[in-house]
Amino acid sequence: MSGNSQPFGLFERMLAGRYLRAKRQHGGVALISVISVIAIALAVMALIITMSVMNGFRETLLSRILGVEGHVYVDVQSMPREQIDLLADRARGAPGVTRVTPIISEQALATVDGRAAGVLVRGLTRADLEALPIVHDNIRNGDLANFEGIDDPTILIGDRLAASLGVTVGMRVSIVAPQPAMTAFGQTPRRKSFEVGGIFSVEMAQFDSVFVYMPLEQAQVLFNRGGGADKLEVRITNPDRSNAAKLALYDRLGERYLIYDWRDQSQGLADALVVERNVMRLILMILVAIAALNIVTGLIMLVKNKSRDIAILRTMGATKGAIQRVFFMSSASLGVIGLSLGLVLGIGFCLNIGAIQNAIESLTGFDPFPGTVYSLETLPARVEWSEVALISTFTIIVTFASTLATAWWASRFDPVEALRYE
Repeated sequence: MSGNSQPFGLFERMLAGRYLRAKRQHGGVALISVISVIAIALAVMALIITMSVMNGFRETLLSRILGVEGHVYVDVQSMPREQIDLLADRARGAPGVTRVTPIISEQALATVDGRAAGVLVRGLTRADLEALPIVHDNIRNGDLANFEGIDDPTILIGDRLAASLGVTVGMRVSIVAPQPAMTAFGQTPRRKSFEVGGIFSVEMAQFDSVFVYMPLEQAQVLFNRGGGADKLEVRITNPDRSNAAKLALYDRLGERYLIYDWRDQSQGLADALVVERNVMRLILMILVAIAALNIVTGLIMLVKNKSRDIAILRTMGATKGAIQRVFFMSSASLGVIGLSLGLVLGIGFCLNIGAIQNAIESLTGFDPFPGTVYSLETLPARVEWSEVALISTFTIIVTFASTLATAWWASRFDPVEALRYE
């Protein structure tokens, strides 16, 4: 016994394994061990699922926002067409710029047979609209064949907006501009009727329920822009480097122009998601730590039940370190088993989250993730393996630290005191 100085030797591993398989009279220890494993597995599973859903939310929201919206904007309101074209040419020469699009962006009212809805009209050319794959590639009905027709051009609207107005492809929608037209008889509403040429869906409610894409020339007439535009929508290779792109545009265009980026419009949402993600990570890590403490309870009971065994082993020559390693292995194994089970359940849930959502909806008739509330049609989840590694490391550290202290206490057991009443 005393000659076995190798850490975690065969005898120590065998004894730890026997202690894990508690006998019938020690059923309370076995029950606490099972509860500890389940608690750690559920806590790790919840942590992985929550973090993956948070990551998926942020990635999906930003990818769709940046797919529909521009990355950097240059305000060109009230400028003549020649100056706008000159600024667009200069902006195209800035480093990292991939596309520059003159657009009109204006709020309006859409009406159909007594139904009305507030809309956001985007006026741009057909070529620029086709360069938006998130919109062009997601046209569910219709097409852009007559988007820039001379006589009666069509418009493109979101599927949620189409549903609220009760329109389909081929029906007509009246768009009422907020600025009235001045006539000899006073002010009259500025209104024009358009045929719906296509219905798109980017699977994000804030766009599908309000956006209307209109030919640039028609938007200029409807909103009295002459030959001008509201802003230049600039797209760059890396949206995360929008600050550098703004500085480059200032160098190309001059300091007197108003230049802003997507962060000025949507960064609040992105920052809120990051804060929420960090808070949820902290809360769930505390739950993991609480679950790990259940192992300590089971280990204390095990040490109490095995006090006579500890005393006999000590009198036979077992060192304090050997006793400490035996109880450490028997309890730390529970943490490893719980962690492994939680990883399998959590990662498996995230990889099949779409099928699980559909199954819940089919069985209960209840949509657990309504798009009208969360602005997305499906629950997104993206597993970040660095996050999984962090969760695993934290769980191992908490589990090992909590069991090591109790195992050290077991190794300090006095064999004389333990055998006095035997």
